[in-house]
Amino acid sequence: MFRARQLVTSARELRGSSAQQQPGPVDSTAVAEAPADAPKQSPPHAQAANETSATPDSEAAAELAAEAYRQLMSEVQVIFDAVVKGGRPNAEALMKAVKLAYDSLKTGDSLLTETVRQRSSDYTWALRAANTAVMSMRLGLEIHYDERKSMALGLCELLHDIGMLTIPEEILNSRSLTPQQLKTIRNHPLESKRIVEQYGEGFSWIGDVIVQVHEKHNGSGYPNGLVEDQIHEFARIIGLADTYEAMTHPRGDRKAHVTYNALSEIVDLRNKDYDPRLIKALVHVVSIFPLGSLVKLNNGSIGRVIRTNKLHSARPLIEILIDTHGNRLDTSEFLNLEEEPMIYIVDPGIDESVLKE
Repeated sequence: MFRARQLVTSARELRGSSAQQQPGPVDSTAVAEAPADAPKQSPPHAQAANETSATPDSEAAAELAAEAYRQLMSEVQVIFDAVVKGGRPNAEALMKAVKLAYDSLKTGDSLLTETVRQRSSDYTWALRAANTAVMSMRLGLEIHYDERKSMALGLCELLHDIGMLTIPEEILNSRSLTPQQLKTIRNHPLESKRIVEQYGEGFSWIGDVIVQVHEKHNGSGYPNGLVEDQIHEFARIIGLADTYEAMTHPRGDRKAHVTYNALSEIVDLRNKDYDPRLIKALVHVVSIFPLGSLVKLNNGSIGRVIRTNKLHSARPLIEILIDTHGNRLDTSEFLNLEEEPMIYIVDPGIDESVLKE
């Protein structure tokens, strides 16, 4: 059963916690070196992110976020096409896209909102990579990563799952995996590392990170059964963000989890699968009514959380999708619950299927 109070407590604890730093591997020829240290001071966006009011994105912030997302998606698609057709990514263009995403995130959460708005798009590996990169970098900022470390984290995320492109579609779409098929899937981190290292010496440190993304906090992950601090912090962040993203979308053997329930399940896995400090960071970013979740209000309408409210977590900004009479809206309507004291969320676990009915 979901415990909202537990999530609120976790978020409060996070505000008083200090970020444990782990050195990243350094290569002088790397496209984006993994920094040796991360500064302890709060990033430029921290105060704004923690005090975000539940109002629609400013036009400038929304435009920056949309362009950042477009460029990120474009470069990710180039990377994935290169894996299939041969060749290597354009390092300069890739880092430019990551930098634009970072610039958007440090000013606020409009880019996170943009990932939510892409829910209606066809779900591809490129879309998943872009969404997870945004969440990973946002989590990095939450634990006080600076620009250099945030961009290195984002770069690792964009490349971490390219080994999945070598797995046959019939395996990926299988509703019941055979032991051999499971072994093939669990081999993909090694494939990702192999592919990345083919791009040249400057990418070698990235291979050392991404091979660890599917390791678990208690040693139950793969491919090497690493535990706790044996797992690079970048890999721990990416693994958590990737799981959260994946749980909210369907796959061959299951339906998508309701976003609210996905967060609840992840919280229950603290100290087992994931670093509890990073789970606290995730809770603080997505709030007790997670960004992107469908909720039902006491007036009967249904909407999507598109902006969390850090000061009043139960009063997010809602984009109304179904009105009080059960009719699907053709144009967006926004409801700021902070300004509507008589309206509140009564059901945070609405399934996406209601939008198709």
